[in-house]
Amino acid sequence: MSDNTIGTFSADATKGEYESAFSKAVVESIPGSFSINDANGQLVWWNAYHRDEIVGKPEHEMPYTNALDVFHPDDKAYALESMQNILKFGIEVTSEGRVLLCGGPKFQWRMITGRRIIVNGNPFVIAIGIDITERKRFEAITAFRLHLLHMESNSIEELLRATLDEAERLTESSIGFCHFIAEDSSIPVLRVLSSSMQVKMQSMEGKENYPSFTEDEMMAEVVREHNGVIYNGAIPANRHDDPDSSSQIQRRIFIPLTRGVTVSAIFCVGDKPYDYDEDDLRMVSALANLAWDIVARKRAEQSEQKIQEVLLQAQKMELVGQLAGGIAHDFNNMLGIILGNVEIVISMYSIEDSVLTNLKTILKAVEQSADLTRQLLAFSQKQAVMPIVLDLNTMVERMLPFLRRLIGENISLVWIPERHRTLIKIDPSQIDLILGNLCVNSRDAISGIGKIIIKTEMVHVDKAECIAGHPCKKPGNYVRLIVTDNGCGIDKKDLPHIFEPFFTTKGVKRGTGMGLSTVYGIVKQNNSFIDCRSELDRGSSFIIYLPLHSGYEGMEQREQPSPISHRKETILLVEDEPDILNICKFTLENNGYTVLNAATPGEAISIANKHKSQIHLLLTDVVLPEMNGCDLSKKLLSLYPDLRTLFMSGYTNDIITGHGLLDPGVNFIQKPFSTNTLLLSLQNIFVTR
Repeated sequence: MSDNTIGTFSADATKGEYESAFSKAVVESIPGSFSINDANGQLVWWNAYHRDEIVGKPEHEMPYTNALDVFHPDDKAYALESMQNILKFGIEVTSEGRVLLCGGPKFQWRMITGRRIIVNGNPFVIAIGIDITERKRFEAITAFRLHLLHMESNSIEELLRATLDEAERLTESSIGFCHFIAEDSSIPVLRVLSSSMQVKMQSMEGKENYPSFTEDEMMAEVVREHNGVIYNGAIPANRHDDPDSSSQIQRRIFIPLTRGVTVSAIFCVGDKPYDYDEDDLRMVSALANLAWDIVARKRAEQSEQKIQEVLLQAQKMELVGQLAGGIAHDFNNMLGIILGNVEIVISMYSIEDSVLTNLKTILKAVEQSADLTRQLLAFSQKQAVMPIVLDLNTMVERMLPFLRRLIGENISLVWIPERHRTLIKIDPSQIDLILGNLCVNSRDAISGIGKIIIKTEMVHVDKAECIAGHPCKKPGNYVRLIVTDNGCGIDKKDLPHIFEPFFTTKGVKRGTGMGLSTVYGIVKQNNSFIDCRSELDRGSSFIIYLPLHSGYEGMEQREQPSPISHRKETILLVEDEPDILNICKFTLENNGYTVLNAATPGEAISIANKHKSQIHLLLTDVVLPEMNGCDLSKKLLSLYPDLRTLFMSGYTNDIITGHGLLDPGVNFIQKPFSTNTLLLSLQNIFVTR
């Protein structure tokens, strides 16, 4: 771990020497880019972030760099004008613009603040910049959603063409098209082209031909997996259909558009000047789904008012999910830095009781913040589903304060737990979702003063009961979770439809019909069963049967043992966040591990190639520059066939998951994690080797 040494001073060091060293330390600690240039724009000082992340030049070439060289060509004139105003009038200017990364073409939106300083009579410009790319993307999606809502009276083709044009603009693509697929075959029955692509096609000697879809393997994967696909590589062009047959489409993004469980269309953009990444995929997916919600409504010819409410809510949930996924990784990294440093201080130094109490308060706050982040990610479906064995009673009791705030003071909440331990195997976040949705459903059914009862009990269902029509279709022992209210109840004719997506009997602005369908999906995913009993004006009861687990409670629910120290394995640690890297390296080395550390996948591969002895385990972040952690693991396995991997991340982004569940054999640790959790995870991997 770095000791943050900033210099060595002699016993008679001057004040100037101290100030110089401290100034450099302050500049390097700025969470963004820092630079100073003279009146000609020539750089005279910079921090490592500006050098490595923005300019991308070695230290000896930096003095020959002009500060304006990093700006996007379309923003360079405004940047020059701002710099001249700062130098001439001495004003402070804060503006937003695009900055090329390492010479481009990839760029980043940054908020940059510049001000003038005078040194020995000469003017200089200090500039400090922070990354606002995620915010700009969120603003763009929000603005386009409002634009689409004003286009509801337009045709399907016009809606999709506007969306394709926007997707091209935001991803720097030059082609875009949407292929509709017939229900009985894979033959496209309708193709909508972006405005730019339509112009290209019409320029072909007056013919309005559509390009044939030659990417059969990618089409099949999109339809089969129901997931978006990024392709960065050469695709053979069809000379007959391509308006420019001498060129090849190098890159594409494919997004499936579904109706029910069927892929009805493929939304595609392509020909970006450089590779697409996961941010592009999320952006295009958000835009495509915004438009598709409106298209689906038009094609279904349903009630305009009802579908509008569903659409607005669905778009809101999509935007919340996009925002949650965008900030979760960095936020959990920050929590990890706080957690790691506090634990190091507690473990290494003798601390007064009062200070120790304060440090433990910090740890508690970090844990609570991490729980909030996990709940948000579960809500936005950005978190991997990790079933563990837990006590249902314990989970319900933990949720009670939150549920009481959720339902309001006019409704009393009664908790009746089973006397024995209620062990089940499920992801804890899914229990939160079940209880939250059922209690909200009960709350909305109650007018005025009311009561909600949550009850757990163990039951046995035999084969005869299953045959006789019991909700459980499989005999066995179950933990029954019952949520009962004394609300308005459900009409008998509506009962068969209550678990259908978007079905609701609530009034306008009181629900979109997704709560019970979410509960139903979780129940089925966990091989469980659900039943509802209700009568008008007599309330409702939702009964969920969760298989009783016969083993032991998961490690997460029991007091964790102390890990074995003084290990001798070699670990390759890959993490692009310097503080997290240093904390993990320090922790591992203090417990006997040999650590080879890298900040990028490329650096990790280089270290692995040069290392002469065995590397036992790869400890890597999931979200990395250059390539993700999963691809890095696959590459290193060719060098070290026995290499184990432990992934760590604030969110998985479907890189190491399938259908929401962690694949068998995948070792994963959720950020932020404690020192003890990390060491125990490693110990379990090596013990089960």
